[in-house]
Amino acid sequence: MKFHAPDAAVDWIERNGEKLLVGAVVVIAGVSFVVVVGASGGGALLLAPVIVLASSETASESSFLAVHP
Repeated sequence: MKFHAPDAAVDWIERNGEKLLVGAVVVIAGVSFVVVVGASGGGALLLAPVIVLASSETASESSFLAVHP
């Protein structure tokens, strides 16, 4: 999926979160995110920037956008 603005993406995800599959790639304003499930297992979907999932020698901070359908 591709969205040109974060607001449009959040709006669509809030209305259609049940259609997202874990592992799906969502592109928002040119930045790729992967759909993951929250650590609590409570059904919350998170969008993890693809860079967080890449391996590197340097540790980086994670940043997530929580979406609650």
